Amino acid sequence: MMGKFLGALLICGAGAWSLGQKWRQGREEERFYADMAASLEQAESSIRFRRLPVPDILREQAQRTTCGWIYSQVIQHMKRGVPLQESWTRSVTDVPYKSPKTILQTLEWSGDEDRICLNLRRTAAQLRETLSQLTSQRKQTQKLSLALTASACGLLVILLL
Repeated sequence: MMGKFLGALLICGAGAWSLGQKWRQGREEERFYADMAASLEQAESSIRFRRLPVPDILREQAQRTTCGWIYSQVIQHMKRGVPLQESWTRSVTDVPYKSPKTILQTLEWSGDEDRICLNLRRTAAQLRETLSQLTSQRKQTQKLSLALTASACGLLVILLL
């Protein structure tokens, strides 16, 4: 009887762990969206109000915890002589999430100050809109996942006991 109880406990624990992993990944993706959007908005205001050149902005943004690695890669590519736009495109291909990768690949770093600022603002707005949709979708998915996991664990426990 103790073996069956232990088995049931392990099944429930595995279900909870699996559910927790899925939720953690969703939160990480949401953090990436939010940090990347904030980063682009900050870059836009640095260009517009502080009149910083793009290399200085890249160095500033490389300090960010969630998305700073993208800017660090851009800087490394540029040190090797790769133009800014190509450096950005290469660096963004390493983004682990499909939707923001697609959005970020469309960002153009060329043109005058107004054009670059407009591009940064548009891309940040797209990221924020996608984040909003992702958040509401994730809440629905969490409810469904919890119900399915609890049902599956309950059924396995019943079968085991």
